[in-house]
Amino acid sequence: MSSTEDLGIQLELKERLNYPEYLENVIKNINSAFGNEKISMTKVQAMILNLFYDIPASWYNDDFLNDIKGVVTIKQVPNIVKFCNSTLSKEYMIEQDIPLTKEVKSVNYFKMKNAIINLLDSLNMLVRKDKIEKSTGRNLKYKTLDDLLDSLEKDENNEALEI
Repeated sequence: MSSTEDLGIQLELKERLNYPEYLENVIKNINSAFGNEKISMTKVQAMILNLFYDIPASWYNDDFLNDIKGVVTIKQVPNIVKFCNSTLSKEYMIEQDIPLTKEVKSVNYFKMKNAIINLLDSLNMLVRKDKIEKSTGRNLKYKTLDDLLDSLEKDENNEALEI
């Protein structure tokens, strides 16, 4: 029996997992993989795809959906069919109703990563907009020292101004 079961405490997943920190670690791993010679691009692409699947659909916004549409490109390429180690002729393919071209989809994983970073930025998960008091975790009332001094000058009853 674990100690949490002994105490009768059951934490929800959101209390056990700091998801923004998890995403931060995934992004750090991807960025460190770019400089690692031992990791192939296929693994980096898989890591980026995994990051994409780790983003909850409830976070998606219109900008993200537009960015993701530009990630996949479709090209028409010649359809080369081999049978018994010889390529079928164009005439034979036409006679047999075999398409002469085929669609090939490719994913630009760098655009995908960029779209994810833009999404996280639009959700204010990358850059802290408000200054936070580290000891309490609360937003600071005054953003700068000048804001604090301005508020002190307006309050004539404040003892801090009396020296």
